[in-house]
Amino acid sequence: MTSAKGLLLAATAAILWGSAGTAQTFITPDTLTPFWVGALRLVFAAIFFSFLSFIGSKASANQSTETSARQPYGLLVVAAGFAMAFFNMLFFAGVKVAGVALGSCMIIGSAPVWAGILETIIFRKKPALLWIVGVCVAIAGGVWMAVSQADSVSVSAGGFITCLAAGLCYSSYSLLAKELVKRVSPLRASTHTFITAMCVALPAAWLMSGSPVIVVSDLIVVLYLGLIVTGVAYLLYSTALKTVQVSTCVALGLLEPVTAFVLAIVVVGENVNGWATVGLVVILAGLAIVMRSEQQSGQSSNKKDNSNTNGYALDSSV
Repeated sequence: MTSAKGLLLAATAAILWGSAGTAQTFITPDTLTPFWVGALRLVFAAIFFSFLSFIGSKASANQSTETSARQPYGLLVVAAGFAMAFFNMLFFAGVKVAGVALGSCMIIGSAPVWAGILETIIFRKKPALLWIVGVCVAIAGGVWMAVSQADSVSVSAGGFITCLAAGLCYSSYSLLAKELVKRVSPLRASTHTFITAMCVALPAAWLMSGSPVIVVSDLIVVLYLGLIVTGVAYLLYSTALKTVQVSTCVALGLLEPVTAFVLAIVVVGENVNGWATVGLVVILAGLAIVMRSEQQSGQSSNKKDNSNTNGYALDSSV
């Protein structure tokens, strides 16, 4: 059943993610590489989830038997951890090659398309026509916003593939997280997933960038990225996945460039092209259509459940 609360949680997570770009502008140039920013924020996120799990260990003790009884759980955690780690690395690599605006747009814009494809292939569940329309409208708005802000648009084949791969990893994580929260609590699933992601990302960052140069001011920014933008946001997101379809949750991620756009004006003081506002409005219109599609899907599933229940009642009374 679709939950309005779930939609709100997914939207809030996307808004928090949208503050990442603005936060990174406060990192000292030529200190932490993008790979180390991504790896260290996973470290802080893993610590955040582990701390919350430790506090709530008594409340979640009853879930241990359920977890151990599900053989695929460990494999799902490892797969989700790798997907999250590679998403972080590919995201920063793609943004570095294609630029912040266009790179983020390609990654976030491709993610819901990947999610729809994966759901169709794995679950044999074709996306609703209204959902497709909404996603296309929102993606068009995102592209318009990115292009209108860029002085020139130029993306290499390698940058294009990297951005698409990042979108695929994000969608794969979302799909795996959806399965994990069916088995255990969102907090427990996030704890295991991000510890795995941290173990993958740290050696990868070391191999790609060598030893990190850490400045106290940079550490504060990365702490924010790890605890709020990653920890709090992904806990909200995984909770939303319990009641909202993966494809819809991923599509709501298009609120991220909207947030980044607003913060670029308010916090950083960037000069923004007025035409980009048109893209912002189009994104919001597309997401409104997506949420409407999700609500219709929830209503139809409720009708099916009610009809099945009524049918069972009639059979039992005969």
